[in-house]
Amino acid sequence: MKLKYLGTAAAEGWPAVFCNCDYCNKARERGGKSIRTRSQAMVNDDMLIDFPADTYHHALVNNLNLSKIKHTLITHTHSDHFIPVDLAFRGICFAHNLISEKITFIGNEAMNSLLKEQYLKSMYKEVADKIESVYLPLFKPTQFGDYTITALHANHKTDEIAYVYVIQKDNKTMLYLHDTGFLAPENHEYLKNSGIIIDLISYDCTFVLGRDGNGHLGLPDCIELREQLFVDGIVSKKTVHVINHFSHNGGTLHEELEAEAAKSGFLTSYDCMEIEI
Repeated sequence: MKLKYLGTAAAEGWPAVFCNCDYCNKARERGGKSIRTRSQAMVNDDMLIDFPADTYHHALVNNLNLSKIKHTLITHTHSDHFIPVDLAFRGICFAHNLISEKITFIGNEAMNSLLKEQYLKSMYKEVADKIESVYLPLFKPTQFGDYTITALHANHKTDEIAYVYVIQKDNKTMLYLHDTGFLAPENHEYLKNSGIIIDLISYDCTFVLGRDGNGHLGLPDCIELREQLFVDGIVSKKTVHVINHFSHNGGTLHEELEAEAAKSGFLTSYDCMEIEI
């Protein structure tokens, strides 16, 4: 399996939309990997994780054919992770020769309700018929095409039950941990009892070199969480650990963060980074 990071910033982007702080100004000056768009990832070339407002930009920058996408996992409905307005253009005169006839959005009750009640009802029927919304219960491995997807309970400050995901295909397993703080005990128990060994974990690192643990994580939290997962037998010495989803308020531009994270055995994501396991 391949994981491609399309966007690696927290909600405000980096440089943040209206910000003039030192770290945003330095990111503008430095460019390159220090420029981060809103968080989104792609598994292989047919599954998206989240659907932010930057999705169209991500498709242009990465030369993606979004008509190939069969499934999209939604972590939660905060606006930096779920803005499906562009779905109105998936069909009739707006989109011809779709490769995947239908795209399935998978997520929690809030996502399912929002998509069905606010978006699909307002679309042309010919477009709405090409979009499917599926509620995925917690801790229930479910087959979607060649993938087995399991939703776990994120520790995130929101009125809804936010999700993190176990993604499995071809005897490989990813754990996508955004947006979340430390995992609740029931998640650890589920993973231990399932016998899963994770090949790649993508960790929330919104606080960068700082700490939080309740709603988001920083690098020290990620190190602590990794140790818990190792003790539980959920990761091995071969597991790839990547930090992602950074806020400019954490300071530390890409190269400096990359060097610091490497000391603890973590890779540091950047927009357009691709990892294969």
